[in-house]
Amino acid sequence: MIKQPVLKTFTDSYLYRNADYSKGIFDYIMTSEVIDKDSDSFSDILYQVKIRQTNPVLMKVLQSDKIVLCIGKKPMPRPFKVFRAANVRKSNKEKKVYIDCTDIIVTDGGLYKCKNIAILLSYIIDAMSYVLYFEVPNKVIMNNALTQAGTEAFVDMMLYVMGYMKVPVTYSDNKEKIAYVVATYYQRCILCKQDSNTISQMARKISKLDQRKCEYLDIAFNELYGDKPFVTINEFIEKFAQEFLNQQPGTRNPNKLTIDLFMERWMYAFGPGTYLGLEFFPAFAAMLTDCYVGGFVNQQNTIEKIVGSNVAQFTNTLLDIGSDNA
Repeated sequence: MIKQPVLKTFTDSYLYRNADYSKGIFDYIMTSEVIDKDSDSFSDILYQVKIRQTNPVLMKVLQSDKIVLCIGKKPMPRPFKVFRAANVRKSNKEKKVYIDCTDIIVTDGGLYKCKNIAILLSYIIDAMSYVLYFEVPNKVIMNNALTQAGTEAFVDMMLYVMGYMKVPVTYSDNKEKIAYVVATYYQRCILCKQDSNTISQMARKISKLDQRKCEYLDIAFNELYGDKPFVTINEFIEKFAQEFLNQQPGTRNPNKLTIDLFMERWMYAFGPGTYLGLEFFPAFAAMLTDCYVGGFVNQQNTIEKIVGSNVAQFTNTLLDIGSDNA
């Protein structure tokens, strides 16, 4: 029997807890208008999705009762255009995936009209990622092609940001070492993979780092991971700075690498709605799938330039998983 993984939710995320969005999500669910997807007034949008979708699974996801489309009194913050939460309007509080359509769907003459179908398609794929990750997690976590494409993309994006923060990426074999620890973090703490052997194998493959040096880094970071299923991004950045910048916790240095500075640079590079992608798989997946659709939800040109062909590889693999399981 395949062991069920320990999955990270919003409440496990340092970045989510630090911002404390729980009340905002609760208020949004309680007060927003739920769109009746089965009504004739929604048929025009269904048709637009049908003719624009890149894969038939998108219509299936849109029409699923697992997905709730809402128009709020005000838009949700950018990181929460799509989110998974308990339906607090119902007594059973069943988990649903909500899509905030406040900015993109309006009513006109009793009919729903979509102002930007590309963004809606992006949100539908994002919703599919939530459904797959939480309902059939092993189909996502154990898919080798998806793991490799996602890990490579995350490594490239992290190296890009660190290069701008004066981390000595190009010194000696630092690039390979950083790639190894970042690839390990992605698999353990974003994807939530638990097999340490396969995690190490994939990290070595992507980083091309000598096995002896990989083993040294495993020992160095074992203090961080220990027996925990995953760690938060602030814990990782603190340990990373200690290992690569000789930056000791608690020291006062105006040039020190901190989680706040790193987040600021990440959002500047990739968009203000992307920071949960540093800790949470559906949010990271959205960064790549949104590029594939072409709705320019985030800094699409920068992400595509850095990630390259892994945008398509990751998204197509995820869509294939969705076709059989969403």
